[in-house]
Amino acid sequence: MKLVIVEGTDRTGKDTLVDRLVQEHRNVVKRHWGFPQGSTNEEKTRHQKMSFQEEFELWDYMATIGPEDMITFWNRSHVGEFVYGTIYRNSQPEDWVWDLEEEYNMDKVDDVYLVLLYADPEFIVAKEDGKSYSTELSYKEVEISTFLEAFDESKIQRKLKIKVNSGTDYIDKEEIYNQVKSFIHE
Repeated sequence: MKLVIVEGTDRTGKDTLVDRLVQEHRNVVKRHWGFPQGSTNEEKTRHQKMSFQEEFELWDYMATIGPEDMITFWNRSHVGEFVYGTIYRNSQPEDWVWDLEEEYNMDKVDDVYLVLLYADPEFIVAKEDGKSYSTELSYKEVEISTFLEAFDESKIQRKLKIKVNSGTDYIDKEEIYNQVKSFIHE
């Protein structure tokens, strides 16, 4: 059973990509994480930590009993928590995010894929819909650099990063889809 994690800042096409991939497969589980729940930063961090622990446990369990052709797609993940928790909630996700990967042997598991979609910060700000944590260029620069850092730090073996813009335009969504489809079916 494969786990495909799609990460990146807002406005990079994660939803579009995941929806397209889901349409092309049978035996699919799709998860999407939004904003964390809670009134304080501590509650939000606790919620995220518990949610990702439970999701890793569920995926691990399903990998042992589920059909081999099942694919789980995560739209956002613990990798995004490393980025957003650090920047916007002043939490210390590095204390537990990478421990999850270790606990579930992400450095040894062959059927987990991490796809990072990213773009130039100016492009992301220009495409902003007002639903993100921040619309400021300086924050987008930090988000993107932290995603790239998290991507490199992740122990997941199979990783692909795709820059989704060329200048002021998105690159062809079909091209992105084909790259990812090829990557997860190597």
